[in-house]
Amino acid sequence: MLSTLTIISIFAEIFTAGILFSGGAAFFKTGLKSRKDFALSLVFFSLFAYVGSVVASQLMVNLGNSLTDLILVEKIVSISLLATAFFVWLFVVERFVLRAGHVFSFIFFLVIGFFTYQVFSASASLVYREGVVQPIVNYSVWIPLMPVVSFSWLLLALFGLRGSFKENGKLPLYTACAAALFLGAIFSSYSYVRLGEAGYLLASWVIFLTGALSLLLGEIIPPESPEAASPIKFLKTRLLFKLVLIFVLMVVLLFEATALATINISKNSLARFVQTYYYETAKNLVERIVSEPQPTNNEIMQRAVEMMKIGSRGVAFVVDDNGALLAHPDKSRALMKDDMRRNGAVASLLKKQGGRGEFYNELGSPMVGAYLLVPGTNYGVVVEEPRNSAYAELRQLEANSLLFVIIGIVLAALTGAFFARSIEKPIKELIKGTEAVAHGELGYRIPINSSDEIGRLAEAFNKMTKDLRDSQERLILSEKLASLGTMAAGMAHEIKNPLVSLRTFTQLLQQKWDDKEFRDKFSQIIPHEIERINKIAESLLKFGRPAKPELTKVEVNSLLDEVLMLFESEAKKNNVRVTKKFAQLPPIAGDAGQLQQVFVNIVKNAIEAMHEKGGELAVKTDVGEVIKLGKIHGRQGVRQGEEIVWGEEEQMAKPLPVIFVEVTDTGEGISEENIKSLFDPFFTTKITGTGMGLPITLRIIEEHKGSIKVRSRSGKGTTFIITLPQQFSS
Repeated sequence: MLSTLTIISIFAEIFTAGILFSGGAAFFKTGLKSRKDFALSLVFFSLFAYVGSVVASQLMVNLGNSLTDLILVEKIVSISLLATAFFVWLFVVERFVLRAGHVFSFIFFLVIGFFTYQVFSASASLVYREGVVQPIVNYSVWIPLMPVVSFSWLLLALFGLRGSFKENGKLPLYTACAAALFLGAIFSSYSYVRLGEAGYLLASWVIFLTGALSLLLGEIIPPESPEAASPIKFLKTRLLFKLVLIFVLMVVLLFEATALATINISKNSLARFVQTYYYETAKNLVERIVSEPQPTNNEIMQRAVEMMKIGSRGVAFVVDDNGALLAHPDKSRALMKDDMRRNGAVASLLKKQGGRGEFYNELGSPMVGAYLLVPGTNYGVVVEEPRNSAYAELRQLEANSLLFVIIGIVLAALTGAFFARSIEKPIKELIKGTEAVAHGELGYRIPINSSDEIGRLAEAFNKMTKDLRDSQERLILSEKLASLGTMAAGMAHEIKNPLVSLRTFTQLLQQKWDDKEFRDKFSQIIPHEIERINKIAESLLKFGRPAKPELTKVEVNSLLDEVLMLFESEAKKNNVRVTKKFAQLPPIAGDAGQLQQVFVNIVKNAIEAMHEKGGELAVKTDVGEVIKLGKIHGRQGVRQGEEIVWGEEEQMAKPLPVIFVEVTDTGEGISEENIKSLFDPFFTTKITGTGMGLPITLRIIEEHKGSIKVRSRSGKGTTFIITLPQQFSS
């Protein structure tokens, strides 16, 4: 039978197996892209195989399976340990980037393969100590199983410790501690097998479980995340972990406690029943002897004990008051009058005590039985059976109960994890949606997969983002109107000049029609002035287009010319000198109206920054390549030297051809405090501003897969550098 500590240890093994399988599955998902994670997933899966085969071995011992089956399972245990040693080595090579490690990996693979072959082909013997469910395994050839496994974990502990100093973080230290804990679990398990104390078995699996959790925490947390500073807090950051730990763990613990109490009650009841059976059998034997006319006749007693059938391996015998054997199923022993005083039951009879229970026979083997004095004589009767066979049904009941408990725990854990994930998944979708809105993606929609409170929350969120997007469109329109108001004076002046020329020429047309010089001048000036008015009108049409992008080929230099022409009067009024330095640019794919709005917003802000003292507005274009370009994650920007970058985050696989538009003013510049919030919605330092000009600008540039850099110092002016890919796919 299994002791209470052994049963608790088996429960710890089951929980450890669950952690190992979950960890292996988690790392396998990312292992297709990362060799380190793939190696670590193999470590977790091989450890899971080890724990599973150990549990199977322990249950098979209790069920009384054949020695052949037990040897096969123990070979699987040995092979899983050898595989773990190799996978730990691979993980060390990938985790700590050992340059020469791959060469040694091949050598180590050959060594592990050789020992694995020896395990398969060698004969094995199992030595079980009394009450110990894990055997001492002796192979016919020498296989350094424990040294190889210990070497791998020791190597991981040393490199993890070195990494904790080199990387200056706690994550490698957790990995090192995990390796040290696995070494401790190996030592504790070895002590259990040699000493037979169930406490060592429980300690080994508690240590093993702690090591598995440490390794999981040390490697699953990204080094750059805030949780890396305190890995244990990572469990508090995931709703799934909380639900599993609270719900599943509580259910499992309750399940285990109930099962443990039930098994113990059942075992005690069945043990009492078995012992009562032997007691009744001993009473029947005594009554049969007493009922004979000559109860002390050895022949009569011999026939009586030979007729007794006690279990599968039990015997009944009679001893005298000196402990000498008088009758026994093995008649030769009775004739030799074997000394039975070392038998625990006989020792009690010599003290004139009867009873039932467990005791050791004369050879020191554990027995179960009963012993009674024969009335009217100095003899005693003993009925006994080896404990293994006596409690065979009890052990089978215990093993079957444990098996059902294991199935129940697994089903409870899977069900709890399923429901926990069903709660976590929609919440993660909500978090993803709120982050998308924070990044300006108001078109993001959360899928609604349920009609419960979370489903209604998702529905309300989608309605909120739709309303926000409508409000943003109205704000964009108002920002356009604000820009149009600023440009009104300049446009009126630009249109007035050609209109004056048109009016003058049309008034003189009838009078000077015969004048050839007048006609030549008319044919040169009038079309030019009409084209100028047409360009201003086209610019206004582009600027007033709806927000939905319409991708066409865009000539950026021409677009900038139109914008600068619209602000020519505004620049003169504010004493701003405009200089242009345009490189020859290829056409890009974009929305001309939206890009015009970008340039209008930036040029307008630049002129307003110099409205008090005047200055210079320099607009430059150029072509080049970049290796980073992508969508931002956050609105604060990233500082790069004197520049703060918005929109530049994703590493490109190869250099990307781009164009650059640089707009520089000589105004007062932007303070360090304000520049960080430059693209935040509704942030403005103007009394009449909406605070949506630059956020809209950033959104348009993001939709064109570009980026914006801002370089500014107080009193030194500001430079906006817009980067746009020459081609992009929406």
